[in-house]
Amino acid sequence: MASEGKVGIAVRLKTALAVAALVTLGGLIIASRPSGQPVNNDRFVVAMWVLLAPLLITVVGLIRGSYWSRWVALAGGIAVLPWAAVLALAGGPGVPVARPSIALGASVLLILSLVGRGMFDRFEGRARGADWGGRRMTLVRWTIICNLASILGLYLFVAVYEARIAWHFLIPAFLLFGLVLGVLALAHGRTAGLLAVALCCVLFVPAGGYFVWQEARYAGEAILFIVVFLPGVLTGWASLFAFGGPIRRYLSAG
Repeated sequence: MASEGKVGIAVRLKTALAVAALVTLGGLIIASRPSGQPVNNDRFVVAMWVLLAPLLITVVGLIRGSYWSRWVALAGGIAVLPWAAVLALAGGPGVPVARPSIALGASVLLILSLVGRGMFDRFEGRARGADWGGRRMTLVRWTIICNLASILGLYLFVAVYEARIAWHFLIPAFLLFGLVLGVLALAHGRTAGLLAVALCCVLFVPAGGYFVWQEARYAGEAILFIVVFLPGVLTGWASLFAFGGPIRRYLSAG
């Protein structure tokens, strides 16, 4: 009983740290608005402020122990980590590093506080109507998490990126739409969702590569794009191979 009590305290502490990390990221979003200027004057600021709504919902979900909130929070940490690391550690002379450094620390804290068996038992372990344990379901969970991170990254590309050729926006927009539908279906245990996510991950290589080749202004930007989306692509492909049998049966039945 004493050990169970210690586990419960550790889980509550880690949940509180995760909430604190999300609140910190929210504070950075609010602080991103230039002083004295309305929010709608900057596309990046507008796109970031839109993220305050799902961030708040995720905070409430973590406090309530909703299983999906752990996925969304982990995805947020994974999505922010590479951007914050580049801005905080590889910025040029005169580039402010205070806010990126805070974002980097918050994203690392967010990820570390939400991993582990105790946190799985606190969130997915209490989910109704689904058993998220086992090796295969672990792969499915991380496919959802990593592709939620890809959705966040694609959202920022679609909302903020100033493409030199307008129709190039259709490439990340199409992948974003497909991933959203696939992740939602996959979270509800639908084989079609796994197929949609896997298909988008396969398309990421030629379609995403073409977008970066056409739009990246320098090599570092292309490398960052690859780093941001590689976890989602790898987990999507892994799920495609791991669930090849069910997918073939689903397609045959259809």
